[in-house]
Amino acid sequence: MGTPPLQLRADTMKRMRIFAAVLAFCLLLPVAGLAKLPPEARQTLYKAQILMDDKKYMDAAAVIRQYMKSTQETINGQVYVMLGGALHEAGEKKQALEVFRKGHQCSPDNECLCLNMGITLYELERYAEAGKYLEKAYSLQKAGKDQLLFQAGSAYYLGEKYGEAARVLLRLMHQSKKPEKQWIRLTIHALIESGQTAKAESILIRYLNTNPQEGDYWKLLGKLHLDREEYSEAAAALEIAHRLTKPSQQDMERLASLYRYRNAPLMAAQTLQRAYGNSPDRNQALKVAALLASAGRMQQAVNYLSRHSSGGSVELEKGKMLYQSRDFKKAETVLRKLVAKQNQPEARFYLALCAWERKDWKTAKTELTRVAGQQQFKSRARAYLAVLDDLDEVRREAME
Repeated sequence: MGTPPLQLRADTMKRMRIFAAVLAFCLLLPVAGLAKLPPEARQTLYKAQILMDDKKYMDAAAVIRQYMKSTQETINGQVYVMLGGALHEAGEKKQALEVFRKGHQCSPDNECLCLNMGITLYELERYAEAGKYLEKAYSLQKAGKDQLLFQAGSAYYLGEKYGEAARVLLRLMHQSKKPEKQWIRLTIHALIESGQTAKAESILIRYLNTNPQEGDYWKLLGKLHLDREEYSEAAAALEIAHRLTKPSQQDMERLASLYRYRNAPLMAAQTLQRAYGNSPDRNQALKVAALLASAGRMQQAVNYLSRHSSGGSVELEKGKMLYQSRDFKKAETVLRKLVAKQNQPEARFYLALCAWERKDWKTAKTELTRVAGQQQFKSRARAYLAVLDDLDEVRREAME
């Protein structure tokens, strides 16, 4: 099952309370309704109603069952409604369901039987079946109640019948002049889960136009763009979402990855700075600095590292960044401090490169010779040393 709609689970108990109220309504037979029943049925249901009013639900059920066993009358659908209702109120929901089901077979157009079946199935967490009967109950009403159609869509969704949920909810949306927020939200999720992403996006954009403060739905729009590899649009939607909500560090890192993928390292760096705050750890500081450096903000990268981290690997990165920004003197200062503390081959190699750029051939040769035996730098160091040897040869020949 995909991501559940926002607040759907939290709304379930609220809807259950709505169902309970509807169920209680379907248990009460008006005087006009009683008058239409056969005499024996009318008398039996009247007695049962009195017992139910006193919360003697199983006694009421027994009275009705005795009538059903002994009567010669055609059993009216309302008898099944009352018997199932008594069992339901007594906590015997599975028995109630069987009674409602049998009654529905006898009276398929009885609105109360359809509704009570849907409610009981929902309570038993048989959501897909519940959706079917709730939808039918809606169609049997003289003036269909929109809330019931929404409940049918919710039941289909919870039963993972996303196509059915989308169909019902789109019907609800089209016939309502002013759809409620929760209807729109669930419709969007049902469309996404049923693979109708174009329709979902269309409704989602209209929803955000009137509800721009809904950060979670900007995030959902970003996900739709991501699924289609529309990275710029995804980043824009997620940026809005993160400004409206309190994103997790992981959320911000994902957004930074999008910026980096779109070749926007500066925006990626700024996003990570927001993610890590004023106390990044060493690896986080290095990550931000690397992005600043790749955006051409070398000095800013160095300053960031100086403020937020220290240690050998950090100092090495600072030295490399200063070298890349062609600030060779500062780079050498950082790198010399590092090699004085620990014999760091990579720091020596970059010291050699700084000296090379300043045409300090003697220092360059000294440092290259020191790292030429290291496997990591052997080939590069020897290539530079070969050039220096050639220069020495040229100088000697020029002196002769």
